[in-house]
Amino acid sequence: MRIPEGVNFSDYINIVGELEAQEIHSAGYWRDKLLERAKGPKIWGDKLPWGKTHNHFRLRPGELTVWAGINGHKKSLLLGQVMLNLAGSRKIAIASLEMYPEETLFRMCMQASGVRDGTLSPAYIKEFSNYADRNILIYDQLDTVPTEKILGFVHYCAKELGCEHIVLDSLSKCGIKNDMDAEAEFINRLQWAAKNLRCHVHLVHHVKKPQHSNKYYRPNKFDVKGNGALTDMADNVIIVWKNIRREEELEKKSEGYSFDTELVLNTCDQELIVEKQRHGQWEGYFKLWFHPSGQFLAADGNSIPVNLAEAA
Repeated sequence: MRIPEGVNFSDYINIVGELEAQEIHSAGYWRDKLLERAKGPKIWGDKLPWGKTHNHFRLRPGELTVWAGINGHKKSLLLGQVMLNLAGSRKIAIASLEMYPEETLFRMCMQASGVRDGTLSPAYIKEFSNYADRNILIYDQLDTVPTEKILGFVHYCAKELGCEHIVLDSLSKCGIKNDMDAEAEFINRLQWAAKNLRCHVHLVHHVKKPQHSNKYYRPNKFDVKGNGALTDMADNVIIVWKNIRREEELEKKSEGYSFDTELVLNTCDQELIVEKQRHGQWEGYFKLWFHPSGQFLAADGNSIPVNLAEAA
């Protein structure tokens, strides 16, 4: 992260509790918002990369979204594409505590290119790096980080660096050791930070192991690990699920074996399941297809490279 002169990140860690003092206003403070609310519900907020989602789900400032899924179901990769899409017009910060910063950026570079075979020219990598340098900030920490430091990171990025989207990947690396009360308190403070700093906080988390080790199981919000406060307090809960049955049939096809044609034709690679949307009218799921570049597509077909010059 670039730290502005005169601003000390350590101060944010030390006084983060004081920053969370609640504010009280008289009812008239919300008059304009009340008048706007009376006009009826409207779709607003930042869009996901896929057009079919735009009228159903948005990423609004002041909210906390939990992105959950089974290990290996590509939740971090999918969220990386969401951030890549937003970085054309929004400043974002990513604390990818399970992956080196260069790996996080390389995966986003691959997604931006849309290249199937993973071959990227030095010229393209430089072009992507220049694009990413404008609006993507990476927290250079790996493994477990104390909760106060994570909260300080969120406050600092939103208040001093102007970040509108902040990714924490994942909850298991945020300094909480099997303590349900501490987890609930952390989630409460994350939600407070999102609301009062008017940023959107994205928290990656895992789901419980399916009963009987059923690898085909499609989880829901009740399968999210840990304290129930996690999904109760979050504004949005999204499950990222990989269709392993289709993956297996496609593998049979590629190896020349007989495969379930109907299943391949009528199902998708991934589902983006909106289990909760507190300030929206819609819950359901979107079908997505996976491309070897790392892109998730709205329909089965070719990738769509990011126009880095246009996005700038």
